Amino acid sequence: MSDAPYTRSELQLVGGESPERGPICPKCGVHIPQFADLSESDATRIRHLITNQRPTMAVQELRSATGCPIAWAKIWVDHKGSPDAMGTTAPCPYCGQPLITALAKQCRYCLMDWHDPQISKKLGAH
Repeated sequence: MSDAPYTRSELQLVGGESPERGPICPKCGVHIPQFADLSESDATRIRHLITNQRPTMAVQELRSATGCPIAWAKIWVDHKGSPDAMGTTAPCPYCGQPLITALAKQCRYCLMDWHDPQISKKLGAH
């Protein structure tokens, strides 16, 4: 039952809790909730909204299709429903921690910034 998708009746009882089931995102460690009432056609339509940079509309559509709380819909939309959809990024060239995006030019862990390839600097240092 630990990987079972959430049913609409379960979602009505959730309140302010975080999801405790679903695949875990390797980047942020959150469970990405899966929904029993989300059809493949609805999921495809919602992912299309996400791809077209319409996350608010995607959240609304997901909530309408599943009855999930807004926070859970945001988690699902942020991850496009799967930890694999986020992709992986290169590690920071200075500390090895994962970068937030594949195009990142600064690291949130060691605070190094390499926007200018000739001069790398530590953020916050004068």
